[in-house]
Amino acid sequence: MNMIHGKTMGLFFGCFCLAASQAWTDTRIGAGGYLEWNGARVLPIGAYALPKGMNFTEAESVGFNLVHARADQAVWDQAGEAGLWVWHSFGEALDLTGEKAESRRQAVRETVEKLAGHPRLLFWESVDEPAWTDEAPAVARNQPEGLIAGRRFLRELDPSHPVYLNHAPRNTVETLRRYNPACDIVCVDIYPIIPPGLRRMYAITPDGRHGDLPNQTPSCVGEYVDKMKRVAGEGRSVFIVLQGFAWEALREKDLNSAHVRYPNARECRFMAWQSIIHGARGLMIWGLHTVPKEHPFIQDWALALREIRELAPVILGEEWPNCPVLRYRERGSSIATGIEVMGRETEEAYYLVAANTSIDPAAADFHALPAGAPDWEVLGESRSVPVKNGSFFDEFEGLDVHIYRALKAKP
Repeated sequence: MNMIHGKTMGLFFGCFCLAASQAWTDTRIGAGGYLEWNGARVLPIGAYALPKGMNFTEAESVGFNLVHARADQAVWDQAGEAGLWVWHSFGEALDLTGEKAESRRQAVRETVEKLAGHPRLLFWESVDEPAWTDEAPAVARNQPEGLIAGRRFLRELDPSHPVYLNHAPRNTVETLRRYNPACDIVCVDIYPIIPPGLRRMYAITPDGRHGDLPNQTPSCVGEYVDKMKRVAGEGRSVFIVLQGFAWEALREKDLNSAHVRYPNARECRFMAWQSIIHGARGLMIWGLHTVPKEHPFIQDWALALREIRELAPVILGEEWPNCPVLRYRERGSSIATGIEVMGRETEEAYYLVAANTSIDPAAADFHALPAGAPDWEVLGESRSVPVKNGSFFDEFEGLDVHIYRALKAKP
């Protein structure tokens, strides 16, 4: 789908190519929590691991622009040749407490001296889910103080790349805020596609939940982005890790094939776009290492990720000062959160992303559209919605996402 007009796309990739030619990169948290790579605003779309049998070039074609990589320059070079950024996890080595603190400092120093100048490095990662322990959820795996010291030491060695820290979908906002000085990018992982009757396993509660918010539908991802924005406060970026696996398929033995449930294409697309609507500045996928690259699930994610990557210049662009007003029509379903929207504009067009947070259908009239906008094309659907008296009407299936574009009138 050729969604972006040439001028906007050219500016975006012109910045990208200029930055890529520089030897030492610089990643900063810019206005609105967006990452800026060598001065250009970017939208990371990252894979913790690639599907079984997939190489970096194939990963780029799926829609990724970022991969997790071990501390190996040859691997980073290969990723860069495929057009990918990399990030590296220090894990426990960034917890500078106890008798191992000095040996950990040395390990971090050696890695930074070897790889901090690599042209494809985007950021570093700290300990995963430090505030939560599976069998004792009120007990922190790592206390903040050691990770704060680790981040301080790392930033002294390399002030040009931020530190990323991912939390479990648990704990109070107050607890998680204690870890803020240990990171520049605050993240949360949430994997809500869980079949009924799933047996107890790591990170799943006895009653079959991953996250602990009351909402257990796919739309909880937006609520977790909101929570992490409250955690992060000003000056930090918020990312989210989405589900790239089926829970039952994680078992090493005694797997029940009837409980193997992957997110479907509609759920993948909805969770990714709802995260962005709520303010996620980076999308990460975990669990793909359990899935063969030929599995249909990989193509389900590819459809969503390629669409988002192609629309990245729009997502990163200017926000509408006022979003449309929605008036719902009866479809026999309750309206709770309803249809969530995000407006952006470029020099050539207005864009509107609308996601139905309900698993049931919804229908609505969209009012208070930008003045003078003509009929709106629905991207990827070979249709348009006509504007009458300054509004248009559209219908949504459960978890539907529609992306609308209206070209601006030429002066």
